[in-house]
Amino acid sequence: MATIVVETGSGSTTANSYISEAELTTYASDRGVTLTGTASVLIIQAMDYLESKMFVGTKSNIEQNLQWPRYGVEIDNYYVDSDYIPRLLKEAQMEICIGIDGGENPLANQARETIKEKVGELEVEYSRSARANTYLTAAETKLQKLVINTMRVVRV
Repeated sequence: MATIVVETGSGSTTANSYISEAELTTYASDRGVTLTGTASVLIIQAMDYLESKMFVGTKSNIEQNLQWPRYGVEIDNYYVDSDYIPRLLKEAQMEICIGIDGGENPLANQARETIKEKVGELEVEYSRSARANTYLTAAETKLQKLVINTMRVVRV
């Protein structure tokens, strides 16, 4: 099992999480969720996903292990200090942990998209716009203000 080293805003070269195991357990419990997996493993798996995001701003220190803390970040029209770890980021990590524990890993390999399948009398057909994977809405909603919007608008 991994040893969790929490980033506190110092720009640690050894940090591997934004949350502790205790924070995850409390967050899940407060929402009526009992985790079945090992907290440290869930945290590391969630970090794999979080660290793949393109966040706003710039890392505070080139040597820091994680993407946060950052400078040049504005949240809700307020610039945040370069040693700040947003609560939204921590909550997103905890939501991803809960999702992974429930069998919804956002980094899992994706199978082909099923268009139509019939087994005996049972028939399943998915909408053309159906996602090929599970979208972790709670986590992605928390990350909206922290990631770069890659959507381009082209005016013609």
